[in-house]
Amino acid sequence: MNILDYIDWRGDLSFEQSGFNEVDNLIFSTLVYLNMDGLVSEDDSLSPTVAQLEQLYAQAGYDQSHLVNDPRPLLEKAARSQRFGNVIVKRFVNKVSADEQIQFAAVTFDVTERLSYIAFRGTDNTIVGWREDCNLSFLSETPGQREAMLYVNKAAQMTTADLIVGGHSKGGNFAVYAAAFCDKDVSESRIIRVYSNDGPGFNDEIVSRPEYLSVLGKTEKIIPDSSLIGILLSSKAAHKIIKSDAKGVMQHNPYSWCVIGTQFETADERTGTSIFLDETLSSWIGTLSDENKRILVNAVFDALEASGATTLSEISSNKLTAYNAILKAVSQIDPEHRSDILESLKKLFLSGKDAAKAEYKGLLG
Repeated sequence: MNILDYIDWRGDLSFEQSGFNEVDNLIFSTLVYLNMDGLVSEDDSLSPTVAQLEQLYAQAGYDQSHLVNDPRPLLEKAARSQRFGNVIVKRFVNKVSADEQIQFAAVTFDVTERLSYIAFRGTDNTIVGWREDCNLSFLSETPGQREAMLYVNKAAQMTTADLIVGGHSKGGNFAVYAAAFCDKDVSESRIIRVYSNDGPGFNDEIVSRPEYLSVLGKTEKIIPDSSLIGILLSSKAAHKIIKSDAKGVMQHNPYSWCVIGTQFETADERTGTSIFLDETLSSWIGTLSDENKRILVNAVFDALEASGATTLSEISSNKLTAYNAILKAVSQIDPEHRSDILESLKKLFLSGKDAAKAEYKGLLG
């Protein structure tokens, strides 16, 4: 059973009849991927129910089938259920800017009069979104993280309800950051739960700060047993390891997560490949200074943006141009930094070959 089956099974019970659970969390964290531009406003002037949003979305003709986790099937199921159909959708914010290096989207779901779920979107198909992911490894605060913190503060001012904060992928990172670094009274008294659904962690400076440590008791990080995204960077949050019906990186797709009743099906431990990649990537990231990380990320993404591409789909359709642009960008890094970066990339490549072999053996059973 996955989240779609869960709605078929649980959708006739309201949140008053059966309380909020971790599967509901993933559903809201997936619905935030919906294109709500023009359908849900940043103020409260356009605040449809989930059922109304489904009709508006269909009328708008939005097509998000390019996303692996296309949210449309989930919206259709949720809209027709008693559990989710009457949930009110508010305060949608969507900000994407290559100049500011930010890809940020958030929305608030009024689950009941006493409970709201703030959902942060993960990485989308934009190049700037992936650039911001890479920036997490060396910046103490990305523009998206700051926007998330400000969003939680504003949302808390506009309701007296308890708050749950969550997200999938980078959205999970934003949720934890926002809960930790928002106003102290909001963090301590208003937020009752934080979910990071296979979200990456933080650099070492963040995870040592008292604000971050203070929210660990209410934070749950959920990762599939072959997680490749949720293991990135540092995290001190409690991990719940779950089963997925997919393999490798496809386990990042929330539709693949296995559900039993009102919970995810737990796994005994992470797979050997996930552990190996965790150790490999952590070791590799440690070989690069923050300055070299910045130089490498800027060189690669400046080159991709200079090629005229704005999405991964555009890069995929013209791989040779993107590849040549990256090679040229790396070759133009000043010799002192280029030598260190190339040596580090060589180590990553060799480790990646070992990981690929291990993953292939795993797929063969």
